Amino acid sequence: MGGMTDLSDSHTISIGVLDNDSLALNAIAVMTSRLSPRFHIIWSTTSPAMALQRCMTHGARPDVLVVDMALGGITGADICARIHRRTPTIGLVCVTSYDLDPYRQDAVEAGAQCLIAKDDIVKELPQAIRCAAQGEPVPGTGFPTAREANRKLNEGHATEGRLPENDKPSLSSRERDVLRLYAHGSSTDEIAALLNVSKGSVFTYVNRACRKLHAADRKEALAICARYDLL
Repeated sequence: MGGMTDLSDSHTISIGVLDNDSLALNAIAVMTSRLSPRFHIIWSTTSPAMALQRCMTHGARPDVLVVDMALGGITGADICARIHRRTPTIGLVCVTSYDLDPYRQDAVEAGAQCLIAKDDIVKELPQAIRCAAQGEPVPGTGFPTAREANRKLNEGHATEGRLPENDKPSLSSRERDVLRLYAHGSSTDEIAALLNVSKGSVFTYVNRACRKLHAADRKEALAICARYDLL
């Protein structure tokens, strides 16, 4: 595949790691580098903005980005979509400490090549990285190739950031609850406690709402909701 890493046994695969938890970040980086002599961590960061900048910068762009799905105000799916909208040359491996099911569809739609549990990193990450470096999903998982993701994400990009007056999306009651609480100043921890869900679920609801609203992030989603009285 043009632009992707040659998967010869001797080829080094450059890897970036993004996780907003510094301890988890260091653990993933160290563990990944030990999984294969071919795996080379070129950078790791807790900052989504820094990760995006490096992924778009020649010389700092990794073959594969390992990204946590829950990053605070932005999700791993958001990061994946932004990267694969710009370029299909980076393989994306999503990881999470939470149950995989709530995140799987978001990861697929965002163009990731796989989603694995952090508890299964030693067992599953080596194959995931090798496949992602080629722009391919782990076989049989239903995830897209990097080029498929780039094409699909750009097909709907023309309307991103705009919400037609006559085409207001239907947010679920839980998505509205989460956004309403954020609008009232509640923190993620407070929202999770009030709704009796995990923080990961809160991030998932926000991400789904952002997709429906064609919003880049939670701040923009709240602005759109206020403009169209959606809450």
